[in-house]
Amino acid sequence: MKNLRWIALSLLLSGAALAGLLAVTFTPETRAYLGRVSIAAILLALGFQAASYLCRVVRLRVLCRGLGYTVPFPALTLTLFLSLFAGSITPGQVGGEPVRIHRLSFSGLAVGDATTVVVVERVLDLVVFFSLTAAALLSLRHLWGYLAATVLYPVAAFLVLVLVLILLLIILIRHPSFMKRAVGGITTRVLDRCSRSRRWLRFCPGAGDAGSLEARIDHEIEAFAAGFSRFVRGGRRALIGALLVTIFEWISIFSVASALLVALGLPPSLPESFLFQGILQMIADIPLIPGAAGISEIGAATLYRRIVPAYLLGLFVVLWRLILYYSNIPLGLIAGVLAARERSGETGEGDPEPRHTKNL
Repeated sequence: MKNLRWIALSLLLSGAALAGLLAVTFTPETRAYLGRVSIAAILLALGFQAASYLCRVVRLRVLCRGLGYTVPFPALTLTLFLSLFAGSITPGQVGGEPVRIHRLSFSGLAVGDATTVVVVERVLDLVVFFSLTAAALLSLRHLWGYLAATVLYPVAAFLVLVLVLILLLIILIRHPSFMKRAVGGITTRVLDRCSRSRRWLRFCPGAGDAGSLEARIDHEIEAFAAGFSRFVRGGRRALIGALLVTIFEWISIFSVASALLVALGLPPSLPESFLFQGILQMIADIPLIPGAAGISEIGAATLYRRIVPAYLLGLFVVLWRLILYYSNIPLGLIAGVLAARERSGETGEGDPEPRHTKNL
């Protein structure tokens, strides 16, 4: 029920923003232009989005193999779409990481190793899309004044957030004992709250054995630090492979907008579009509203009005949002149904125990 409320809120905000944009920009020129929209270019945009999905699944597999695990493609595909769904209905897409960690641990990875894979994914994403955005920014100096007046503060907030998270990550990796104390303190407070309230007890299945749970948390933190060390020292081939796949992934994601520009009979404007996509991704990653609903639509309209005529602006933003955001929700729901069937099948009479995994 709570998930349904998040879905309804994100769809309501996004739908209201899109409806408002269409109402403001839809003119007789727009109506006359609808028949000239290129279906082939829209299919190309969908192909870019599908390619980005494939790249993410391949990257997950490469990183898992770098830690010595072989996870089947179907399981990784379910993991991807479930995490994309969670990210689409949570502020800053923060819900996607816990879902990936849980699903990877369900597939056989230790929780610490699953966390390592997800953190490395995030670091690679930041490196690649920052590099693409910076390269586009350097090639478009004439837009600096306009960008400073429109999106300076959200981008600056994102950069500060990223720098803080990277600093915390470095501290936690170099000093696992600090991570143990921090996580242990949070765990102790949560378990104490759970033990004093029946309402909270159902969320804390380990509250009755706090000592064992804390020992397992310490073990997984050590596994997380060791996994990172393995990547740095011996997993360079996996990291290089994952980096190359990540480059293709972000090029595919950023190219969706350019394909849609072509679909509307406009130049692809690759440098401008890559720059705008990078900025919009930064804004979407700031944890404010589920799925960045409303913010993404307004941000896209603000940026792309430089290269898209007013009478096509609303139509462009609608198509862009449908492909990059709305497609994740039905795919995530389908993945959720398949995951539920998978779990019910594994806990049925023929196989009473779930697959072996070091999961909390």
